[in-house]
Amino acid sequence: MTDEDLREPLAGKLEDLPELKAFSLGEGVVKRIVFGPGRFFDDYVVRFFTLPPNRMISEHQHEWPHYLITLEGHGQVIIEGVTWDLPEKSWAFVPPDVPHSYGNASDKPFRFLCIVPWFGDPDGKRARARLERAKSK
Repeated sequence: MTDEDLREPLAGKLEDLPELKAFSLGEGVVKRIVFGPGRFFDDYVVRFFTLPPNRMISEHQHEWPHYLITLEGHGQVIIEGVTWDLPEKSWAFVPPDVPHSYGNASDKPFRFLCIVPWFGDPDGKRARARLERAKSK
């Protein structure tokens, strides 16, 4: 554990974490970083997302995997055209380099954790760059 880690609270509520910009994912999508570079987990980013009712994140693909754990609500993940149902307390794995999308077809918010390598999240990239600069000083 680093000195920087010790300045962070060691426990807390997900909803109390700062909201981050997630405009590229659609209106009303809320993102919070639970763990990531400089915050207990330097190689990955654990993001806490809330998708509003009837919101779909459009299909996309990239070179990193996603690890999903659903917390509340009812969503779906579509991986290479196959829809996987994600009720509360479900999990899903999205392999790298495959088309995928996420959705919430319910009338309640869908909340889930999404874990990606640090380079798969813009905030993770910025945090990792800050760590690297600090190490080089």
